[in-house]
Amino acid sequence: MEKALSKMPDSKGVKAEKFLEINTSHAVFIALENAHKNKDEKFAAMARVLYNQALLIEGLAVEDPVAFSNDVWGVLKSDK
Repeated sequence: MEKALSKMPDSKGVKAEKFLEINTSHAVFIALENAHKNKDEKFAAMARVLYNQALLIEGLAVEDPVAFSNDVWGVLKSDK
């Protein structure tokens, strides 16, 4: 929101308070929580994927696109 407001004319350096809201009933949170509780080897890759998705949503570059792609595949593939 701060970015949007700062682009408006006469914004005069608008600053927004930053906070994090987590929906603990969301399927992504539940999957991440279960992976952590079960010491699933995919937990770290899941966390990196979420972080890199947030970067992409904000219009920022992913530091290592190949690693990101490998993490996505690692999370998606079945261990069966």
